[in-house]
Parts: sequence; structure tokens; C-alpha cells
Amino acid sequence: MTLGHPARRTRFRYSGSVERGAILHFDIKTKISPVFFAAILEHFEGQTVHGGFNMTDPTPNGLGIWVLNNSHRFNGSKLTPRHASFIAAILVNENKITHYL
Repeated sequence: MTLGHPARRTRFRYSGSVERGAILHFDIKTKISPVFFAAILEHFEGQTVHGGFNMTDPTPNGLGIWVLNNSHRFNGSKLTPRHASFIAAILVNENKITHYL
């Protein structure tokens, strides 16, 4: 399940891993590069961060806005705050980050 508000969570699948890169299997297959995962983990290391997955009003300094502003540079394609909810769920699933409600 994606992260974010419980009423907005979506079931999805992915293949790959944080270390090798992942493909989101949801609507359109979306590639998340290992470089992008590494950049996210490095940028937010040691911080508690809001998800900020809202497409029209992402939380300032949250993961969603960071993904929106940095995905093209680190991932080669522009991703949205919504994608950040999938990325965060993968990071939680692979024990790279902790999710707090």
C-alpha cells in the first residue's frame, strides 16, 4: 500500500529494489532509479519528514515536493508528489525508513 492518508492509500506492486532500482507496476510502469533512491535517503538522512503527497498543495519541505523538484535530475523523468507515496512505501517495505502515523 502507498503511504499517506488511510482513505487515499492505493494497493500496488513493484519489482526490483532500492539498491538495483525499481519499477512501479501501477497504471503506467514507472522506473525509480537506484541513484534517485540514494539521493532521497542522503538528502533526508536523520530527519523526520512529512510525506506531502498532495498533488495540488504538497507540504513544504516534504518528500512529495522534493520528488517533484528533483526527480528529473536524479531519475531522468519528472515525477509527482503522488509518486512519492509509492517511493516512501518501497523505502518502508525495504526497511530503509520508518513510517509514523
